[in-house]
Amino acid sequence: MDDQPSATILPQLHDDRAAIVAEIHNRPQPELAAPARMSHLALQSSNDAKAEERRLLAELCSAYSALPPAEDALYHVARLGELQLRWERHTEFSTFTLIREGPFTAPFEETALKLFAKPWLERLPGRLVAANHVAALADDAPMPDRERLSELFEGHHLLSGRIQNEDVQLWTSLRVHADGFGRILVKNAGYDRFRLGRFVQRTLELETYRLMALLGLVQARRLSAPIDALETRLLALTIGMRDSHDVAAERELLGQLSDLAAEHATHASDSAFRFGATRAYAELVHERLDRLKLERNEDFEVVGSFLKRRFEPAMRTCSAVEERMAGLGERIGRAADLLRTRVDLALQEQNQALLTSMDRRAKLQLRLQQTVEGLSVAAVSYYIVGLWSYVLKLTVPAIGDKGVAIATGLAVPVVIIGVWLAVRRFRARIGH
Repeated sequence: MDDQPSATILPQLHDDRAAIVAEIHNRPQPELAAPARMSHLALQSSNDAKAEERRLLAELCSAYSALPPAEDALYHVARLGELQLRWERHTEFSTFTLIREGPFTAPFEETALKLFAKPWLERLPGRLVAANHVAALADDAPMPDRERLSELFEGHHLLSGRIQNEDVQLWTSLRVHADGFGRILVKNAGYDRFRLGRFVQRTLELETYRLMALLGLVQARRLSAPIDALETRLLALTIGMRDSHDVAAERELLGQLSDLAAEHATHASDSAFRFGATRAYAELVHERLDRLKLERNEDFEVVGSFLKRRFEPAMRTCSAVEERMAGLGERIGRAADLLRTRVDLALQEQNQALLTSMDRRAKLQLRLQQTVEGLSVAAVSYYIVGLWSYVLKLTVPAIGDKGVAIATGLAVPVVIIGVWLAVRRFRARIGH
């Protein structure tokens, strides 16, 4: 008997089983040992850019003798000398994170990005949305005072937060600084490399999702003027519908409404994905804020409070514009339906009048036909009687003129009745 373990017998596997099992492991959290610096970039690009990004990553890895990304990878980590590069591909954007561990004196001058090849970054497809430098201070590093914080953040209004029941602190301004990057300063206090990496990752994701969500606000502002114009045109067309009683004019109004509906559909189609993505990103922002569990740090404004005060109105604006767009589409549809109904009713009235006129003409034609038939019977009968009289003239020597006249007179009703019956029978055959 074979002592080797037999292979497990399973039903037929789903084609996507391996992909969905591996999905939750595709983006492991980074490990970060303070002191360390990170440079984080998020570039919006089409889904077709994945292949180009993998090609550029493979080229970069080859230069550092590192493993290239797999052909279908959506995540890759590579060691590039002193740096660690992390690439993640999302639905409509990609993130590139550079990690540089080791001591430093100038957190946002000796950045991780300074050790990276700038020409390679310039070849990346897509447009930059988020860019941040992160500096994680060591446990034993002195706590920065307000003057030092103001210097590091170029005098901008600072937001902060302390993790509940922990001494880990965070400072940021949520602004773009002179170098084109946002800045995040973290003071570690007892976190190991796994917890610190998770904390920094959530902070960067919060900032990235916040900016991606706010793309919907830009779209909403751009749509405000077109929506105003569409609503004005719809009001004018509605007034025109009220005052119009002519089918030709109503048809013209219906054509204008169709053009209005087509223009509205174009704007709605262009914005549908953006607003849907904004809702999803906003939910992720709220989820990351909840997971960070930041509370007040001294008298600095808390990051979560600031975002709720500034971010939520922007999201409500997006929702309002989306609802306004949907409501406008419904009003255009109702107006078009109403106008179509009026045009259809007018056409039905015209058709009814036409049918009535045709019915009247048919009756007149029937009466005329009956009159013509009567005249035809008389004419045919006259000719037949005339022919019959010619035949009877041949019998004058036998019956005399008086007999011919009598025979002719007696033939008249017989001929008329015969011709009338023949015409009626002929008409009955044509009717069948």
